[in-house]
Amino acid sequence: MSLASVETNDGAQHMLIDTTFGEQEIDPASTISFPNGLPGFENLNEFKLFHEEDKQSVYFLQSTADASVQLPLVDPDMFQVNYEITLSDEDLALLQLDNAEDATIMVTVARHDGDLDGGIHANFMGPIILNTKARIGMQKALNQISGSVIIKAE
Repeated sequence: MSLASVETNDGAQHMLIDTTFGEQEIDPASTISFPNGLPGFENLNEFKLFHEEDKQSVYFLQSTADASVQLPLVDPDMFQVNYEITLSDEDLALLQLDNAEDATIMVTVARHDGDLDGGIHANFMGPIILNTKARIGMQKALNQISGSVIIKAE
């Protein structure tokens, strides 16, 4: 992966990183810190959210240090699933979360071509929780989920 620090005409520092969408210039202040990394990628702590132009339903959480580490994320509402997550005091401290309104919950998705339905599957057992104000995130491992599935008639 190409990672470089550049200075723009206004003197601000930016990073150049390779993404699915080509080389992107990003402001380091716009990255999201994962103090504990992500399961399987504990050594990667800085990520950036990207999305395709005019397609804000699927986001890509990409490591700023390793372009091969990229996770597609969606809002669980996209699957018409509404569930609640209880965070421990340690989780709240890690996220520096004082106000629940600053929290966003996303779930990772994957396409399983080998499955009979060939559909997209969401990981509701390991949601990504982001403090959008402090730009800090974590992945929460859940033992069980509770909630409801909402079916909307079209």
